[in-house]
Amino acid sequence: MNNWILSTCFLALTAAPVAAADVRLDSYRNPKNETFRFFNQMYLDGVRGGLMATNAWLRRHGGQMAFCMPENLALTTEQTEEIMLKSADKRSAKGDWLVASLLLWGLQDAYPCEKAGSQ
Repeated sequence: MNNWILSTCFLALTAAPVAAADVRLDSYRNPKNETFRFFNQMYLDGVRGGLMATNAWLRRHGGQMAFCMPENLALTTEQTEEIMLKSADKRSAKGDWLVASLLLWGLQDAYPCEKAGSQ
């Protein structure tokens, strides 16, 4: 059930009526110009904020969080981009992969949550 809630929240965030609602890896890595590069970074910052807000909501409501960042950590745009690009490399992602999905998986890789019962 918790995965369903996370999936629904994630879908709502990525399906918002925004011109850049479907940023793909290829267009992120190869922007047409500086303006597109800037918009791509703004999009990635928005995805990071949405994922963090969803995680906070899940924590407050007793759900399983998708990733477990230290509470005092504030990711910069550059750090967020690095996490997403490492995730793409790890998965040998092709150009049509969604940047939002790659960031989620990268955050899970970088900040895994301890399993219940593991010590």
